[in-house]
Amino acid sequence: MKNIYRQASFLLIFFCLWYLVLFLVTYLFYSDSGEFGSYKNGLLGKVPTRTIFLDSGANVDLGFWVSQHKTHRIILTGASNTGEGLKPPIMQEVLPSDFTIYNATMGGSNSTEIRQILDVARMSNPGSMKGTIFIIGVFFGTFFNDSNSRGHFLLKGKNLTVLQAEALRYGLYKPSDNSLKLTISPAYMPVVVRLLRPILMWNLVFHDIKVNYDLFWAHLKHQNPKGEAAKQIALGLWKDGLGDIKYYAGDAQMNDFANLCQEIEESGASVVVVDLPVPPWLHDRSEHYQKYLNQRKIFVNKINALPRAFYIDLLASLPDTTDMDFRDSVHPTPEAAIKWSRAVSENILSQRQMLGF
Repeated sequence: MKNIYRQASFLLIFFCLWYLVLFLVTYLFYSDSGEFGSYKNGLLGKVPTRTIFLDSGANVDLGFWVSQHKTHRIILTGASNTGEGLKPPIMQEVLPSDFTIYNATMGGSNSTEIRQILDVARMSNPGSMKGTIFIIGVFFGTFFNDSNSRGHFLLKGKNLTVLQAEALRYGLYKPSDNSLKLTISPAYMPVVVRLLRPILMWNLVFHDIKVNYDLFWAHLKHQNPKGEAAKQIALGLWKDGLGDIKYYAGDAQMNDFANLCQEIEESGASVVVVDLPVPPWLHDRSEHYQKYLNQRKIFVNKINALPRAFYIDLLASLPDTTDMDFRDSVHPTPEAAIKWSRAVSENILSQRQMLGF
């Protein structure tokens, strides 16, 4: 029996030593300071540093716990067109230098997942959120009903958002209705997230192998429809993903989003809701977009009535927007993203006193 205990002790010591080595190795490639939302100089200007987190879901679920709560900070949230269209390095050229901008966007987010993203941000910094501005990017693809997604944006058969699924991966969260709850004390989260670094690094290695494999085969197939064919495919995908028009962008969804903005404002933070443009060709051809235009006044009126909230119709700020400003049905080109980023930043500066900075 003593030999068994001795061997078990040796194995435990061996495991701990190797884990410590891997833990220290991660710091050779990924700094623990400013991981979430930091940027470095690249050939094309400032680009996001590679974080140790596998994807945007892990970046939100885990990254906030090891980021420092600056005196002034801006948190960007929304779907992928927010992440591609609003660039922190460009915005920081316009906004005051004492602001730190974090990118907490998630591809395919609807209003349910945006609420979860904001909940994690607030959970990681309990108490007053004074000094924080939440910039929430919305568009017609934000307000679909969860039950109508048919697995396009939510995980099939599990009724989980991507953020929830990523949160469950490490056992640090548990789903609760449409929100997330911690399974451990918030005080322990920063330590636990750092202890996960070796596992997170291996996730990145295997993820990169798979991505490069998929890119290789996609390059061989080279299926990239253009023109009218691409537009018809996009319209079909949006119609399928957003579901029955009767249940899309309902009053309850719009009011719930307005209530979320009010909750954020009451926490001490400020809120800027940015209505992102879509290509002009989509305006008259998507019934979902037309319904969104009719319904958005529900949340716009309530947001504009809040003391520290501001609504920006980015298309109105950029009336010269054309189809050439987009690489697909919603995502802007890099050149258009610069215009979007500057326009939003200038709008925020014009409301600086109202937003409280």
